[in-house]
Amino acid sequence: MYAFFILSMPLSFLVASAWALRSSEAVSRAFARGALFGIPAVLLWLLAAPAYSPVYGSPLLVVGFFLRYWLLPFGLTTAAYAAAVGFSRLARGDDYERCVAFVAGSLTMFGIAHSISSWGDRSAVFTLAVPSMLAASASAFPALLEEAAKDGMPGALKQAAIALAGFAIAALAVSLFFMRLEWLGAVMTALFTAGAAFLGWKRLVRPERPARPAAPV
Repeated sequence: MYAFFILSMPLSFLVASAWALRSSEAVSRAFARGALFGIPAVLLWLLAAPAYSPVYGSPLLVVGFFLRYWLLPFGLTTAAYAAAVGFSRLARGDDYERCVAFVAGSLTMFGIAHSISSWGDRSAVFTLAVPSMLAASASAFPALLEEAAKDGMPGALKQAAIALAGFAIAALAVSLFFMRLEWLGAVMTALFTAGAAFLGWKRLVRPERPARPAAPV
């Protein structure tokens, strides 16, 4: 069961590469770079472990899952992308595929870390639901990152708010499994996974678009 947590991200990337990504050599290098930069990101995530330790039986459980699985991994991956590549090419609309690969590579490292940290817990929540939502999140997140890079500030705040809202919904879905609302958690997990995967796939198969021209002063 833990194999799904480890392999869901790279397998999703391989499917995307086979069906939609065009520059196979370039995206493979970007995936490897993302995995490399994901290592220090995971180390920082581990240092922050006291902040996201689950508090079962408390509303803070949602916050813990939000930080542990979404905000910190995706935030640190974004910081790693900024340090390794920068946003200039993404803002011009010609680096989306490599961004997808980089994010997948970095989050693959987080998938390994998540699997190790939850070792011994055979709950389907951690072995199936969480990795499914994370893989779907990883497919949609580069599209938001691209739009944010194109918009610049303060327009990028809109994309950040959308991402944070999505992450909060996913964290709530996980928490519901531990609040005696398993049916609602399962429904939200299925809807979130399907919706995020659809949004990511919709952008993935769309041709590259140039950056929007700046508004006249």
